[in-house]
Amino acid sequence: MKLHKKILSVLLAGVMLSGLALTACNKGGGKGGASSSHREVKNVEPAGQVVIGSDTEASGDWAQGTFNTSINATDSAVLTLTDGLSTVTPDEGGSYIVNYTIVDNYERTEDADGNATYKFKIKDNLVFNDGTPIKAEHFLGWTLFSVGPVGQGMGAATVGWKQIPGGVDYKDGKVPYLAGLRLLGDYEFSVTISKTNSDGEDILPYYYDITNASFGPTSLTYWFGEGWHVKDDGQGAYLANDNGTEFSEAAIKSQFETARFATSNRVTSGAYNLVSFDKAANQITLEVNPNFPGDFNGQKPGIQKLVIVKAESATAVDTLKTGGFDLYSGITDGDKINEIVSMIDSGELNSNFCKYDRAGYGYFCFQCDFGPTQFVEFRQAIAHLIDRNEFARSFCQGWGTPVHSAYATAFTMYKDSEELFAKEMDTYAVSLDEAVALLEKAGFTLNAEGGEFKPGTDELRYKKVTAEEAGTYEFNVTLSDGTILMPAYINWASSEANPVSDLLMTMLANGEATKQAGVKINQTAMEFDELLNWLYRDGTVDAMYLTPKYNMFNLATNYSSGVFDLSYNYTSDPELVAQGYNTYRIFDDELDKLSMDMVYGVTSDHYDQYLDLWQKFELRFNYLLPLVPLYSNTYISVYPTTIENYEEDTFFGYEKAILYARYIGK
Repeated sequence: MKLHKKILSVLLAGVMLSGLALTACNKGGGKGGASSSHREVKNVEPAGQVVIGSDTEASGDWAQGTFNTSINATDSAVLTLTDGLSTVTPDEGGSYIVNYTIVDNYERTEDADGNATYKFKIKDNLVFNDGTPIKAEHFLGWTLFSVGPVGQGMGAATVGWKQIPGGVDYKDGKVPYLAGLRLLGDYEFSVTISKTNSDGEDILPYYYDITNASFGPTSLTYWFGEGWHVKDDGQGAYLANDNGTEFSEAAIKSQFETARFATSNRVTSGAYNLVSFDKAANQITLEVNPNFPGDFNGQKPGIQKLVIVKAESATAVDTLKTGGFDLYSGITDGDKINEIVSMIDSGELNSNFCKYDRAGYGYFCFQCDFGPTQFVEFRQAIAHLIDRNEFARSFCQGWGTPVHSAYATAFTMYKDSEELFAKEMDTYAVSLDEAVALLEKAGFTLNAEGGEFKPGTDELRYKKVTAEEAGTYEFNVTLSDGTILMPAYINWASSEANPVSDLLMTMLANGEATKQAGVKINQTAMEFDELLNWLYRDGTVDAMYLTPKYNMFNLATNYSSGVFDLSYNYTSDPELVAQGYNTYRIFDDELDKLSMDMVYGVTSDHYDQYLDLWQKFELRFNYLLPLVPLYSNTYISVYPTTIENYEEDTFFGYEKAILYARYIGK
C-alpha cells in the first residue's frame, strides 16, 4: 500500500513513518504494547550474498515518500537499507527511540505557550557513503526544500509547514528562512513545533511526540548540486549557494531529477549502497556501506551483498526450490506456508523459517465519492455478500483470522478491546437477506428501465440519483425523461497474478449471492503501479488518472512501527486530498475528528484516553466501511541455511533483520 503521508512526514527526511500498532515507547513515544528488548550486537566482517524475492516491483524512484507518493514495499525496503539513518527510529518492537548511535545529545523543551523544541547534537565522526562528512545542515536541508516554495512547487506531498513556526511565510516565499528550524553549529540543530498549527488546530500535546524529532541526513550536493549549504543568521535556517545563486526550481531541478532516478553512485548514509537497478530484469543489487556507523543498537551488516528480485506469486515456491532466490519475506498464503514448512521438514528445501504475527491485514477498499460505493448501505451490502470467515480459512489455511475494522489481531489496543468489540462491532456475517435489505435501503430498487427491480427477472439493480450523485460514473443510464439511474455495478481494479484477487473473483465477483442480489462486479487486472495511479488519482503520471474510473481495489497493508496515527487520512480538506490524503475519499466529520483527537491532545502517558478514542474510531470505521478487511494472519519468512541469527518480527522486517544475520556458507 502507498505510504502513510502524515503531517510531519517532511521531517523524516528519508525515514518513512508508517505504523499501526501501539507499543511501549520511551522518551515520550506513547504507551501500551509489547515492550522491546534489544538484540545482541555482534559485528563481523561482512561476507556472502543473499538473494531476496519480493512480491512488488521497484519503481526506480528513490525520492523518498515526499515525492514518491506511490511507493511500494520494495521501494520502501531499498530506502530503509540505503537511507535508513535517523535521529529517532523504531526499535525491534516498533517503539520510537532516540538513535544514540548517531546522536551525541538530545533534549526537548517546552515554552510557556506549549510550543516544543527538539534540540540535537550529532556525533562529529559521521560520513556519507562517499566519505564526505555528515553535519547538522544535512539533517535540515530536505525539510527546508520540501516545505518551502521550491519543493511545494515541484509537488512535495507534505504539510509540515503548517506546524513549524514561520512555515506559512516561508512556504509562500515571504521570507527566505524557516524560523522554526535552527542551525546551531556544525553538529547542532533544532526544530520547533507549534502547539497550534496554521489552521488553528492544536497539535500538541501529541501522543507520539517523539516522532516530531525524527530527522535523517541528506547530501545537499547530491540532490541539489554543487555549493549548496544550510545557513542561519539568527532568524532561522535557509538554503544558500556559495556562488550566490538563489535556491529555485530552475537552479536545482536537473540535478534533483538525476539524483531521484540514479541507479548507482548515490550518496546515502544507510547500511547498504545501491549498486545497480535493472528495471527490465526487476533486479536490485546492494552492497555494504563501509561507512555505516550501525543501527540504533550499533549493529552493522554481516552480509556483504543483497540482491532483490521480483517474485512471481504463482511460482514463488518453485523458485525457492530451484534457487532463484533464497530469502522470501512475509509469506501470507496459507497453502504456500504449509507447502514450504512441509518441504523444510522433509529436507526437500534446504532453508529455515521464522514466524510472527502480522501488524496489518488484507482487504478490498472502495472509493466512497462516486458510483454506488458512495452510499454507506451499498458498501455494507457488499460486505454481507462474501463469507469472510471462509475466505480467511481458505486463504490463510490456519495461519490467520478475519478482522472487522482497521486493526490487526497483533495490536495491543485490539487485545484490550476484544470484549467491547464482541458486543458492539458488526461482523457483517454472510447473508443474502441482509445484503438485499441494505441495497433496498440505499435505494437500489429499480431496473434499467426505471421500473421495480424483480429478482429472477432483472439482472442488475438501479437507483435514481441526482446529477451530483451521478458524477462521472460511466455506467449510469439516462432515461428519455432525463432521469439518471445508477447501477449496482462495481468497477474493480485488481492486481495481476494475485491469489487474493483470484479468491475474491470466486467468492465475491462470481459468487451466487452477488448475482442473486442484483449486483455486478467487473474485474480489470492490471500491474500494481497502474492500480495505485488509479487509487491515488495521480495526475502527475497522466491527467487521465484525475477522473475516477474504478471504485473497488484489493490491497493489503502492513505497519512497521509503533505509531498508530491516521490523522489527516480522512481529511475533507481539498488541498490535502489533492496531495493524496484520504485515498478512500470517505468524507465523514466524525471519523476525521476521531482520527485527529486520538493523537492530538493526548499525552504519551495517557494510554486509557488514547484507547477510548481508538475504540470509538474503530467502531465508526466499522460502520462506514471504506474498506472491507478480509484477514489478519501469521507470516512466515524463509531464509537460507547459509546465514544464521536471522529473525524477522512483527515490526522488524527483512530490511532491518538482515543487519543481524551472519554468513556461514554452505
